[in-house]
Amino acid sequence: MENEIRELAGKITPTRYARMLHALAHRTRRMTVVLEDVFQPHNAAALLRSCDAFGIQEAHLIENKYKTRLSKNVDMGTSKWMDVFHHTSPEARLCRVGEPKDQKVSETANANTRKVLRSLKEKGYSLVASTLRDGAMGIDDIPVDRPIALLVGTEFMGLSDAAHEMSDFQFSMPMLGFAQSFNLSVFGALCIANLSARMRALGDDWKMTEPEKQALLLSWLKRKDYSQ
Repeated sequence: MENEIRELAGKITPTRYARMLHALAHRTRRMTVVLEDVFQPHNAAALLRSCDAFGIQEAHLIENKYKTRLSKNVDMGTSKWMDVFHHTSPEARLCRVGEPKDQKVSETANANTRKVLRSLKEKGYSLVASTLRDGAMGIDDIPVDRPIALLVGTEFMGLSDAAHEMSDFQFSMPMLGFAQSFNLSVFGALCIANLSARMRALGDDWKMTEPEKQALLLSWLKRKDYSQ
C-alpha cells in the first residue's frame, strides 16, 4: 500500500498532497452524524460541509419518506472526501419544491430507522438525539468519552418516534429569542462543534489508526477530481 500511495502522490502537486495529509491528521470515525429524512437539499449539503470542516469522516442519511439530494453549490465538493451512506426505504421518493410535507411515518420507515440505528449501536456508538421534547438534557451534559452518533431529524417534525425510542441520550439547545429552533444546518454545525471539541480535548482516542489512515489516504489519491 505504501508504494502505491507514494506513486499516486507523485502525480499530484505537493500543495494538494500536503492538504490531504493535514485533513487526514484531523479525521475521526469516533463521531458520526445521522440525518433522518432531511428533505431540503441545501440543509443536508451544508451539514455535510460542516462535518468535513470539523473532521468527521462518516455520515448516514436515513431516507424514509424523502430521498436526499445534495446541493453541489452548497456542498462545494466536500462530501466526496467523506464516507456518506444512504439508507433508503422502499417508500422514499424525491420531494418536489412547494409540495405539502408528509407527516405520517409508516412501519416500513420506522423499520428502516431502527435497522440503521441498531447497526450503529452494534458498532459501539451512543445514539445522541436532538429533540424539542420535554426532559431533554443540555448538549454540554452529553458524555463524549465514547463513540457518538449525532441524530438530527427532518426540518418539519424532527426525529421520528423510533429514533427517540432507540436513543441513549436526548438533548436540546436553549433558545433565547422568539424562534423555536435554529435552522437545521446551523444547529447541526453548532452541535458538531461542541461535541467534537470536547471529544478531542479528552485525549487521542478520537484519532484513526495508522492502517485506517493509510486506507483512507489511498482512496483519496485514487480520486480523479482534485478540484476541491
